[in-house]
Amino acid sequence: MQARDIMTAHPACCLPTDKLVSLAQKMRDTGCGLLPVVENYESNRLLGVVTDRDIVCRSVAEGTDCNGATAQSAMTSGRLWTVLPTASIDEVIEKMEEGQVRRIPVVDADGQVQGIIATADIALELDEPEDIAEVFEEISEPTNRPQA
Repeated sequence: MQARDIMTAHPACCLPTDKLVSLAQKMRDTGCGLLPVVENYESNRLLGVVTDRDIVCRSVAEGTDCNGATAQSAMTSGRLWTVLPTASIDEVIEKMEEGQVRRIPVVDADGQVQGIIATADIALELDEPEDIAEVFEEISEPTNRPQA
């Protein structure tokens, strides 16, 4: 089984210039907690990600006006944890554990967003409760690096 088999295809995305309030509304309306930030909707090339937690910790908690602030001000960019659609489930789990991320974008060789895999998608594929618990434990293991 590959990443493409368990991912949510064609996820909602946003642009770096989109206002945070519209991102929060999009998350609410689509029932997601992460939006890929793309260069434009034609290329769909991944630039970063914004999570609901990013909006809260990087903007709301700092007193930022979410009607004026943009995705670019709250997004995580630079080193992003991603997988190819052909990645095995084991590789997806490894990347999620290594990056300690609960959701991971699936991108093609050109960096175009193809889908998203969440820990819930992984849990549905694992047969043993012990395996599920181990994945969640590894992803949630505390680190010394600062969190958003």
